[in-house]
Amino acid sequence: MTSLLEPEFLAKPIRSNSTHVPIGDSKKIHRAALAVEGLILGARFLCLQIEGTKHSHWDSNLATFARQDWERLASIPWYAKRPSTYFATLDRTIVDQLAYFRAASAKLKTHSIALAGIRMRVIDEVEFNRQVDRTGNKSTLLSEASLALVKQVISEFAEEGEDIEVYCDKHGGRNRYQAMLTSVFDEEWFAIEIESRACSRYTAKRDGHLMQIQFKVDGDSIFPSAAASIIAKWTREELMDRLNGFWHTRVAGDIAPTAGYFVDALRFAEEIGETASKLGLGRDLWWRKK
Repeated sequence: MTSLLEPEFLAKPIRSNSTHVPIGDSKKIHRAALAVEGLILGARFLCLQIEGTKHSHWDSNLATFARQDWERLASIPWYAKRPSTYFATLDRTIVDQLAYFRAASAKLKTHSIALAGIRMRVIDEVEFNRQVDRTGNKSTLLSEASLALVKQVISEFAEEGEDIEVYCDKHGGRNRYQAMLTSVFDEEWFAIEIESRACSRYTAKRDGHLMQIQFKVDGDSIFPSAAASIIAKWTREELMDRLNGFWHTRVAGDIAPTAGYFVDALRFAEEIGETASKLGLGRDLWWRKK
């Protein structure tokens, strides 16, 4: 995180007396005593920067942010609209947020930084499995979906006659992206500036103006990528909260929630398996192939 935006923005978790907006590596912010609150605080601040965004209505936001996936997600029983802890907790714990929200907004204006909009892809289990069958592996799916989203954002928000810089985190261990970029941006040719383990950077001309795209290790140390990390993690945790709530009310006995990561997901899958079968929910509906 650039020091220009400190102390209003810090890439660290919050405490009960914090007065900063947490924007940074979402995995590091979503931990400690106020893990949920810190994640929500960063996401809510970002949502408030967009005129007309209903920051307290997650479904309304998702319908805008993830237009390509919204109707499909809303039809899935465990992701359908239900009460969420991912807004209520913040209001009880952080009572003084608006004062430093205003200070953080003022800091962005001082440096001529504005958030034009948020766009995301939310790929559920069935869609993930379908796309993996098509691409052959999840790394290709990640790169294709991410770069198609970059193209969409540029088309929707870039102003005519301006240079464009795009910041991405590295896609796993991939160092070479030229072929993928040229495939997605079929009207531009990307020249390689550098391809290394630390950073891969490419440039192209778009309507006579420079377009630069870079993929960097620890990419969420850069403010735009960090903001995207917060929104993505917020969305993921909201959906996991809904999934856990769905199965908690249907599985007999006390079932511990899951964060969805592999080892614990195996435990969770075993515990819900019998109930899922009784409900006619085949494993391919709620389990990723890879």
